Amino acid sequence: MFANVLSAAILGMEVCPIQVEADVSDGLPSFTMVGFPSAQVREAQDRVRTALRSHGISLPPKRVTVNFSPADIKKEGAGFDLPVAAAVLAAAGILDPEELDNIMMTGELSLNGQVHAVSGVLPRVIRARELGCRYCMIPFDNLPEAKLVADMPVIGVRNLKEMISGLKNPEYSEIPRMADPEEGMRKMVDFSEVCGQDNIRRAAEIAVSGFHNLLMVGPPGAGACVKIRLS
Repeated sequence: MFANVLSAAILGMEVCPIQVEADVSDGLPSFTMVGFPSAQVREAQDRVRTALRSHGISLPPKRVTVNFSPADIKKEGAGFDLPVAAAVLAAAGILDPEELDNIMMTGELSLNGQVHAVSGVLPRVIRARELGCRYCMIPFDNLPEAKLVADMPVIGVRNLKEMISGLKNPEYSEIPRMADPEEGMRKMVDFSEVCGQDNIRRAAEIAVSGFHNLLMVGPPGAGACVKIRLS
């Protein structure tokens, strides 16, 4: 049986949609992941199996294959744990594959089935809105960040049971919205509040956009020597 769900990978400033596909077929029991996954993503197979077992869900003793498409983009981070679990459950017949249509998921699983926060949720939710997804399913701890996108329904889950319940009945799940999106933005510190220091601000923007290391040396208020290490 085949199932797939949408997730995303962040490459610099670009958010690339990733289809997480799963197939459960007859054969010797195994769990194979293909599609250029990094070592972090490959570890998801052990986290997903153990997390499902912790919640009393046993996968059938069959051959499980997970593919990340497109295959020419390297997948990194633990944010693919949740979509892998959902795709495998749908391929195993525990979830209806149609419940995964046109939604985006991201999240990290612990061995006891808890869902932990991941980085880069805000650009993923914005990308889901651009793609016309029905809603996003993310870790509950990432809700404050995701609520900044007021016109995109978001479901926050704490564990696998909440994930399954949210997929089966999304209309009854908590889909918080922010009445005034500007309110959240006003509480955030912005570079527009910094007077002067144009070179340092520019260096910080370059370092953040490229995920580079940034070192500022000097006493406060006297300017600083900025060094950026490209990595």
